[in-house]
Amino acid sequence: MQRSQDWIPGIPYVSALENAEICTVRPEQLDDLDRLCEIDAVCFPAGIAYPREYLSSLLSSPTSIARVAVLDETIVGFAVLEVRERALKKVGELVTIDVLAEARRKGVGQLLHASVERAVSHRGGNKIRLQVSVENEAAIRFYKQLGYRTRGRIPRYYLNTIDAWWMEKKWKDEPKS
Repeated sequence: MQRSQDWIPGIPYVSALENAEICTVRPEQLDDLDRLCEIDAVCFPAGIAYPREYLSSLLSSPTSIARVAVLDETIVGFAVLEVRERALKKVGELVTIDVLAEARRKGVGQLLHASVERAVSHRGGNKIRLQVSVENEAAIRFYKQLGYRTRGRIPRYYLNTIDAWWMEKKWKDEPKS
């Protein structure tokens, strides 16, 4: 289930991280599902982590863009985004960026984000929206460093108890990340 139409020529498949490790970012494939479910379950608590069936249907949707990050032949993170039509404009809705703890703060999340952002741009979009728990300070910092701005607070978004920030990033023609 590789979505080659989303893979844009000129985006590097391989990038050296800050500590000289080599990270490969590629489109997700059908046989990645088990590993992506494992990573999501480690990155998020029960009730917030996505059920396998939902993740599977999301990954098979033609409106989805999914990328995986590979270090030493092991998937260490992934990003999933849906492209939606809003007021005749295409908008990316970032569903998740999951990076295992041992791969964080190495640039893996930035590589994943840059890949999906460019794919949104390639599809004619110039905006990505997301929701993030008000309690997830590391993720909020990460998104702000990528150029996201807080647009509002969504009460009881997670588990019907935890509020979320609605954040958004816009760009003119070419994404800046």
